[in-house]
Amino acid sequence: MSYFFKGIERARLTKLCAVRDAFDNLSNILSLVELVNTCSHCSIERYDKDFDFVIFSGEYSRALVKKSDGYFTMSMPFQIVDDGRLYFTYDEFELEVNGQFISVLRNAIATSKLGGNSHEEVICSLVDSFGIGVHEATNYYDAFATLAMQDHGYFRFDDDAKNQNGTIHPRYHFDFFFKEASSVKVGTDGLIDIECFYALFDGSRAKHYLREF
Repeated sequence: MSYFFKGIERARLTKLCAVRDAFDNLSNILSLVELVNTCSHCSIERYDKDFDFVIFSGEYSRALVKKSDGYFTMSMPFQIVDDGRLYFTYDEFELEVNGQFISVLRNAIATSKLGGNSHEEVICSLVDSFGIGVHEATNYYDAFATLAMQDHGYFRFDDDAKNQNGTIHPRYHFDFFFKEASSVKVGTDGLIDIECFYALFDGSRAKHYLREF
C-alpha cells in the first residue's frame, strides 16, 4: 500500500532536517509520523506529482519525501495500521507511536545530541521530563536505542546546480549514506521521478544500470 500526502503546511515540512547522523534520520521519521497523525485531511488517494511525501507499507516499508531539489528516502521502522484511522505502532515494544512516544523520543535524541550518550542520562531525563517511572522510561530508552541502531536505508537524490563540478560532483546525483566520511555519490543524466524509486524499492521491477561516462 502507498499513502500519499499533499498540501502539508510549508512551516511544518521545514521541521524535516538535513540528515548527518542516525539521530537526524530518526527525527525525520518521527516528524513524518506526527504529520500522518495530525494531517489526515492532507491524505490523497493516489499519486499526484505535487505530493509532499508518501509512506509505503508491505514488502518495502519506506518513506519517500519530496524536497525542492530532489527527494530523500529511508526505511520506516514502524508498522502502519489502517483501520479507518491511519496510525503507527512499534510492535517490538508493544507501543503506539502517538504524541507521547514522539515527545519522549525527541527528548532522548536531544539528550544524546548534548553528549548524554549513557543510558542512565537519557532515562533520568525521561523520568524528570515526563513524570514516568524508571521501568517505563527504560522501555522507551530500549525502543530509542533499537531505532538508532537499525539499518536506516537512507539515501537521497539531489539537483545540485550550485555545487556541480562536471563529473566530480554531478548536478543530478544520488547520495547513499548520511555520513560524509562514508558517502557514495552516483551521477545521473537528469532529473528522476517516483518511477525510479519504484524500480529501486521493488524487487520485482527491472533495475537501472550504471554506465561508464
